Amino acid sequence: MSTALESWADAGDEFSAPADIINNPDGTKTVITFRTNQDGKKVKITQRIKEVKVQERVHPLIAQRKNWSKYGKEKNKPAGPDTSTTQLGEKVELKLGLSWKQIEKQEEEDKAQERASKISVQTIKCRVCGGDHYTTKCPFRDTLGATTATGTPEPEGETKEDTPGRYIPRHLRPDANGNIPNKELRDDSTTLKVSQLNNFVDEDMLRNELFARFAPLQRVTVVRNRETGESRGFAYVSFITEEMAQKALDLLNGKGYHSLILHLEWSKKKKT
Repeated sequence: MSTALESWADAGDEFSAPADIINNPDGTKTVITFRTNQDGKKVKITQRIKEVKVQERVHPLIAQRKNWSKYGKEKNKPAGPDTSTTQLGEKVELKLGLSWKQIEKQEEEDKAQERASKISVQTIKCRVCGGDHYTTKCPFRDTLGATTATGTPEPEGETKEDTPGRYIPRHLRPDANGNIPNKELRDDSTTLKVSQLNNFVDEDMLRNELFARFAPLQRVTVVRNRETGESRGFAYVSFITEEMAQKALDLLNGKGYHSLILHLEWSKKKKT
């Protein structure tokens, strides 16, 4: 009947005997042990060990832990590792340096330089000929019929609206009857300014989520940065009636929307 082994060190060793330690004249020790190999044969293992005492500064708690008494089968043996069952390896010292800080600093400097280069490089494109210069300094502005901000006269019989490829702001585009709307005469009595919007909120989210209950809406415009296209955090919403705009102002002002508190006000101050 086989019995369970009490320790992994006893595996395959049916007649293990205590190690025979011989002190040599040169200060070394010879440790002789007998083990059973994988083929079931008893073999003799001879180890020559040289003990070197090294003094080192450690934490007081570490020094105290090294002097703790052992327990179990090792309770009668002195403190420290047993040379018959433990083989000490080479001591590896951990040397910490500051090179990682220098690498991190260099990476930050490279990123800052890259951002500065992107900011410094600006794409300049002429609206007349498409060259890499300002429109006011275009050498073809007279021949192509472009009007500059310095007051260069346009070709006879041609207006700004007739110039092909010229951008016309929305509030200056003529309607179906050919009338050009005036910004001062535009009716903004039903328009609210919605501030403190999250930067990912767009027109569809405002129309289909926030102001869906007040539909239909005349106009929803999120004000964006002209260069980056990112939202500037506020928008203008025009309602069908002034009563509907007032209702939206009363219900949504000070409410939360995508982690921010909304602020609604009339885009044009009411006359008292």
